[in-house]
Amino acid sequence: MSMPVCPRCGQGLSAFQVFRTRNRWGRAGPRPRDELWWRCAGCGWLGFQERGSDRLRPMRHLEGDDGDCPFCGGEESTVVSEPWQAEGETRDWSVCLECGTSNQRRVRIR
Repeated sequence: MSMPVCPRCGQGLSAFQVFRTRNRWGRAGPRPRDELWWRCAGCGWLGFQERGSDRLRPMRHLEGDDGDCPFCGGEESTVVSEPWQAEGETRDWSVCLECGTSNQRRVRIR
């Protein structure tokens, strides 16, 4: 697999792993999430790629209390996807980069 380039600035992206550390039954150790995660050192772009797909999906950091993980308490560790419409609601996908927990959530339009 070739190294993708940043969709924002064109620099090469750096891979990093996000590990699932919660709810590991039987004392199992952390396990990497299934997605491929990428970040750009040049402009700060962050995103993921589903395995077997060429499509890069952008994520953005939440700031302040919204960015704190409700599961592990990691401060400003939560990133979210672009929103989409489903069943008449606006939703996004949040992932904690510290504990690897993800959750679909309803987005409140302000």
